[in-house]
Amino acid sequence: MAGIRGVLRRRSRGAFVLWIAIYTVLAVLPLPLGMISLDPGRGFWINLSVALGFVGLAMFGLQFVMAARSFLVVHPVGMDVVLEFHKQMAYLATLLVFAHPIILFVVDTSLLGLLDVVTSPLRAKFAVGSVILLIVLIVMSVFRRRLRIRYETWQATHAVLAVAVVVTALLHVLLVGYYVREWWEQTLWIAYSAAFIALGVWVRLVKPLVRRHRKWVVESIEDDVGSVTTVTLRLLDPTSYAPHRFHFDPGQFAWLQARRSPFSLSYHPFSISSSALHPHRIRFSIKAHDGFSREIGDLVPGDTVYVDGPFGAFVLPDTGPVVFVGAGVGVTPLLGMLETLADRGDDRECVLWLGNRSETEIPCLEQIEALQARMDLRVVHVLSKGSAGWTGERGHVDAALVARLLPDTPPGSSFCICGPDAMMDQVEAALAAGGVRRDAIHSERFGMV
Repeated sequence: MAGIRGVLRRRSRGAFVLWIAIYTVLAVLPLPLGMISLDPGRGFWINLSVALGFVGLAMFGLQFVMAARSFLVVHPVGMDVVLEFHKQMAYLATLLVFAHPIILFVVDTSLLGLLDVVTSPLRAKFAVGSVILLIVLIVMSVFRRRLRIRYETWQATHAVLAVAVVVTALLHVLLVGYYVREWWEQTLWIAYSAAFIALGVWVRLVKPLVRRHRKWVVESIEDDVGSVTTVTLRLLDPTSYAPHRFHFDPGQFAWLQARRSPFSLSYHPFSISSSALHPHRIRFSIKAHDGFSREIGDLVPGDTVYVDGPFGAFVLPDTGPVVFVGAGVGVTPLLGMLETLADRGDDRECVLWLGNRSETEIPCLEQIEALQARMDLRVVHVLSKGSAGWTGERGHVDAALVARLLPDTPPGSSFCICGPDAMMDQVEAALAAGGVRRDAIHSERFGMV
C-alpha cells in the first residue's frame, strides 16, 4: 500500500477512508450472513476455509467495479489510486482464494482426489478451472512486458479471463450449495451477481453506445522529437454531450480508441496537453511505446476517435504560484495546466523544472516557448546528456536538483509533479524534507498501466 499512501498524502484522506469502508463492507458481507446458520460440526478450519473463499470471491467481483472507470468510484481519489488499489486487492484476493483449498487439503487429505478433473464431480471441475484461469491471469499481468504481450492483447484477455475466473468460481459455490441454502445467502449472491452483470452491461454496452454518438475526429497530426506525436482532436458534434457539455479540469486525462468500434475492449490513457478553456478541441502528445502509442502516427485528419473521460484527481491548484516538475512526456498534463493559465490571463508566478536527455530531445519545446511569451513562466531545463555547449542544469530531476532550486521558488508555491515513479518519489521526499507542506504537493503516477 506504499504507493497508495504516497499519493493520498496529497488527496482527500476522508474520501479515501469512506471509499475503503464501503469496499470493506461489500467484501466481507458474505461472512455474517453465512454464519447465521453455521454448522459447527464441520469444524473451525473447514468453515474458515470457506469464509476465506467467500471473501476472495467477493473481492474478485469488486475488481470489476475498480476497473469500470466509473466517475463515482474514480473521482474521490483519482484513477491512479483506483488502479493501484485494484492491483493490490487482486493479490490479496488471490491469497484468500488459494488459502481456501490449501486449508481443506491440509485438514482432509482425501479431498486431494478432487484435483482429478476426470473423475471429480462438476463442482470440483469448476473450482480447478477457476484456479487455473486465475494463475494464467496473474502470470499474464505480472509478466506482460517480459512475455512481450501487446497492451491491447493483454487488455482484452485480462477482461475475458477475469470474467471466466469469477463465473467458474460462482458456479462452484452454487454447486457445493451448503453455504447458499438459506434465503438470505441466496439473496446476497443473486444481488451480487445481478450487480456485476449490470455493471458489465453498463461498461461493455451502454457506455460504448453513448460514445458511438460522441465522435471525435483527428484535426491534425504533428511529429515531435524523440518519437513523440501530437494529435489534436475535435468534437464532431458539441451537442452530443447534451444536456451537459464536455469539459475537463486542466491536468486530467482520457482513454482513447481510434479506427475501431467503440465496443472494443482496448482503450489507452493519455494526458490532455491543451487548455481546458477549449474543451471541444483537445490535444495529446504521445510517445511511441507499444501498440496504440506506436500507431498514433498512422492516423490521418478525419479519422474517428472515441474518448472516454475525463479522469484524474491531478488538477491545477486554484490559487498561488505553482512549480511544475516533469520529465519527458510527463510534461503533457503540466502543459494542459499552463495553457489554461495562459488562456485565463492568470498572472500568478509559475516555474517549470523539466528533465530530458539532450537539447534535441525536449518534447513540446515550441509549445513551452510560446507559453513563456504569454505568461509569467520561468523554465529550468535539466539535461542528462547535454552538449558541450549546454550551460543550463545538468543531471536529472532528483533530490539533489530540488535541494538546489527549492530556495529560489516563490513563497507559498504548490508543486505539480508528473513523470516516472522513481523521479516522483525522490522529488516528493526532497520537497517534504525541504519544508513544503504535504497538501501543497500534487502528483500523478505516470506509469499506472
